[in-house]
Amino acid sequence: MNPKKYADPCLERHFMGHTQCVTQVRFNADDGNKIASSSLDTTVILWDLKQTARCIRFSAHVESVYGVSWCPKSNLVASCSHDRTVKIWEPKLRGVSEEFLAHSKPVRSVDFHPTGAMVVTSSDDKSLKLWRVTQRKFLTSFVGHTNWVRSAKFSPNGQLVASCGDDRSLRIFDIHSGECVCCFTDERGMGRQLAWHPDGNMVAVALSCNRVKIFDLTAQELIQLYQVHSAPVNDLVFHSNGKFMLTGSDDETMKILDLLEGRPIYTLTGHTGRVTTVAFNQDGSRFASAGSDKQLLVWKSNLHTYDSSLFDENRQKEFLAQQRLPDPSWEASGGVAISTISNPSDQSVLIGFRKSTVYESHDENFQVLDCQYTMQTDSSRTRLTNSKSDNSATNTTTTTTSNTCVHSSSSILHLAENKSSLNPEDETIENEKPDCSTGRYF
Repeated sequence: MNPKKYADPCLERHFMGHTQCVTQVRFNADDGNKIASSSLDTTVILWDLKQTARCIRFSAHVESVYGVSWCPKSNLVASCSHDRTVKIWEPKLRGVSEEFLAHSKPVRSVDFHPTGAMVVTSSDDKSLKLWRVTQRKFLTSFVGHTNWVRSAKFSPNGQLVASCGDDRSLRIFDIHSGECVCCFTDERGMGRQLAWHPDGNMVAVALSCNRVKIFDLTAQELIQLYQVHSAPVNDLVFHSNGKFMLTGSDDETMKILDLLEGRPIYTLTGHTGRVTTVAFNQDGSRFASAGSDKQLLVWKSNLHTYDSSLFDENRQKEFLAQQRLPDPSWEASGGVAISTISNPSDQSVLIGFRKSTVYESHDENFQVLDCQYTMQTDSSRTRLTNSKSDNSATNTTTTTTSNTCVHSSSSILHLAENKSSLNPEDETIENEKPDCSTGRYF
């Protein structure tokens, strides 16, 4: 293998800032240089990969934060929490925040519509809800789940919503009719997370039974099944080119899957606990991972250079033999382990970074700054709150002092709503409900 033409994924940055398990990480949509991470420690931290001196912490939630989402049309972040609220906020030291009580039970996920005009939320109350952001207006509910709904996401064209949860079903809803137009059920595992293929014709689901399944919505059948993890799969995401998938699991590893070849090509280690969340940036040049070890790892993917012809069985063995040094566990350059994993059916390359220079010298010389935000309430009152002290009701302050208060307009979200993207005449999937147990396995 010619190293000038090909490079393995490599660890680029290593951050620690949360005090409990990180629940989700997401890159911003425009330049992919910012990451929002949510945590059980009740906070959201904004990491700027171009800024090495500081990061911003948003602590307006009073209980664990389960999910975050960047608005694709503006620099806004949505977060959802066990406290049953969704907050929309500006990722600034002094910004504006809006909130609404979204569900009667904890909110597990939040996702922006591709136009930025709406969000969809899922909850332990077994429902999904659609909201118009500019007005904090409830639009409709999607019902059908019989247990907690762990994840709900818009399709790339914004016409459909996919959801999965503890009732072991993957459901596809039409946002105009509110009807469930397709449903797949699993006999063994509960859905922990889902992802839309960039083309919008496939949905993947991460399952508690250690599996990953990919469904073709046009044919309405299961087309790929991966059993490459030894513990529940918590998160997954498609690469922007649609040819690769990244997964994270309780087995403390991540896998990069070649979807055209139908097999894992990399096993990545580095976390010392469950990998709870993974994400690619917009162009797929980077990905991030985080988990129960409270670490945020940022990786350079190099997948645009990947050539599957270099990884047939014989060439892979030759490559691995060439890469092995007298110490079979670690390369001399950076302490990166490369070997085949123990599972004989999995011929992926194992890359470990726990002894690498980047891993051992994590970014710790930065300052975590707590943002102050002006919150718009339903009664149109404006209050300034130090987000760090908002966790305690006794420390919450309200003020309109001109030298400290950031005044806001009636809404922070003056977004142009693209009506054409919500054309009810667009084609949707036929209203059929196959069981995925009858799908094909490749």
